[in-house]
Amino acid sequence: MAALTPVLSLLGTVGSVVSAGNAILGGVQTLAGVTGRQQKKQDALALDQLKRQQALQQKQLEERTALEREQIAANARLSEEQRQQALRRAVARQRANFGSQGVGSASGSSQAVLLGLFNESDEERQRRQELDALRETALDQSVAQNRSINILQRTQLAERQRLSRQFF
Repeated sequence: MAALTPVLSLLGTVGSVVSAGNAILGGVQTLAGVTGRQQKKQDALALDQLKRQQALQQKQLEERTALEREQIAANARLSEEQRQQALRRAVARQRANFGSQGVGSASGSSQAVLLGLFNESDEERQRRQELDALRETALDQSVAQNRSINILQRTQLAERQRLSRQFF
């Protein structure tokens, strides 16, 4: 029995060390749980702030885009008015020229010349409309690209946070 006393004493010491280790481990786990909850709150806050910032940027971009669309439309109206005025002047000038030459505006050649003026003017209008359509398409693409970038940034942040929680 005397030989067992040192072993029992050693087992008691080992048991105390194990109990102390379990207590420390429990404390660390409790702290980790608190830290984990705090980290989740911080992650949620960071994601929320990113979403708000992106929403504000998206709204500002859409407002700028709307203003640019209005400017394109105003420029188109002005260009159309200028085109029509230029066409009227060209037709009047051509008719006056025909009149001074003694050629009536109802003759075939004069009608062909006037029709050519109208066709050129119409082609110019079509080119301007195509250019305006391209500008509006570029605006739409800019807004869509910004949305895609926002989604990508939110996804990247969420993934970084998930990986951070997984490894730390």
